Amino acid sequence: MARLILTSTLLVLFILEGTVLQILTPSAWGLSWMAVPRFALVGAILVAMLLGRREGLFYGLAIGLLQDVLYGQVIGVYALTMMVACYFAGLAVLLFHRTPAVLFVTVALVLFGHEWFLYSLFRLFSTFPVDVQWILTKQILPSVACNLLFAMLIYLPFSRLCREVALQKNGRHE
Repeated sequence: MARLILTSTLLVLFILEGTVLQILTPSAWGLSWMAVPRFALVGAILVAMLLGRREGLFYGLAIGLLQDVLYGQVIGVYALTMMVACYFAGLAVLLFHRTPAVLFVTVALVLFGHEWFLYSLFRLFSTFPVDVQWILTKQILPSVACNLLFAMLIYLPFSRLCREVALQKNGRHE
């Protein structure tokens, strides 16, 4: 039951980031910078850090494919970047202690890496390249800050939910 709640929560976050949260973005208010809400990715990164890199890889792949199919121009770009981001988040946690400070620094670095990798892929195949400095200051850094703030808000509920999923998984295998 906990896994169903976790998956449903990530799906609701994905739906919210594509519908309701588009009204709240700074670019919708006429500001020159934009923060792209990637709340489902943040949830998948937290899952990867709390449940393991393999779980995160699957959730990142699923959310990325949904992003590609519903909002993307090319199938596979978001699936690849989100899958890699979640996998590396789960891998990085194996190297360090799982304190909240280390988790949030890791989330920030992984979100930055995801946005940079996404920009690099789009720039590689684009006929109209965007300036690196502009994209860094006007989109990547505000997006990372917005999503990191969201990660701080949902850390405790997600850690409890992931703990329940881990207990169910361990109880089922014993």
